[in-house]
Amino acid sequence: MTTMYEMIMDLPLFKGVSKEQVSSFLEKTNVNFENFEPGMKIVSKGEEVKTVKFVMSGEVCASHVLVGSNISVEEYCSYGRVLGADRLYGMSTGYSCDVIAMTRTSIMEFSKDQYVKLLNSDSIYLLNFFNFLSRRAQRPVEALEEFTTGDIRSRLCVLLSVLTDPDSIGIQIKGTIANLAKYLSVDQKSMAEWINTAEMQGLIAYSDGFMRIKSKIAFLS
Repeated sequence: MTTMYEMIMDLPLFKGVSKEQVSSFLEKTNVNFENFEPGMKIVSKGEEVKTVKFVMSGEVCASHVLVGSNISVEEYCSYGRVLGADRLYGMSTGYSCDVIAMTRTSIMEFSKDQYVKLLNSDSIYLLNFFNFLSRRAQRPVEALEEFTTGDIRSRLCVLLSVLTDPDSIGIQIKGTIANLAKYLSVDQKSMAEWINTAEMQGLIAYSDGFMRIKSKIAFLS
């Protein structure tokens, strides 16, 4: 059975640390564990990021709302998802999306000040943080360079590449055909035809205003 030490060591911001380092971290850091029942909101969009949070168990949904479009991208994540680390500094220090527990979820968190001390304690923490931030900073550039045809699928690929994490376990886009067509600058007939074709290709499933991406890898390839 996986121990708490091993779970922490496998988190993206703790990769490569030893059990001794994890032990020291737990001894010196005021770590809080909180459980959330299904439907409970873990963080709210715009809320100031004061702690670094990690999903330790359960499943959460990160809802990215496209303002003024009646469209949202809902990303499902589980163990290892980091919440807030990319918003600790910079011009925008509020959470970029709502995160809601889909199942009973356990969250580990500690304060921004304590994380700064951790970064200064060993270069491996600093390197992990740099890698985490670089990964997110590079995603938009790579998406814009790769998906250039300007058709419906290409534009959706940019959207998913920028907003969702490579490690997410599920993605769906919430939006009516009319709203999707408006957002993508196509007519409703073209949007409906594309959805029908994508369903036949096994890329998506569309029902009641929800477009479920069956496989992000397949959709982006």
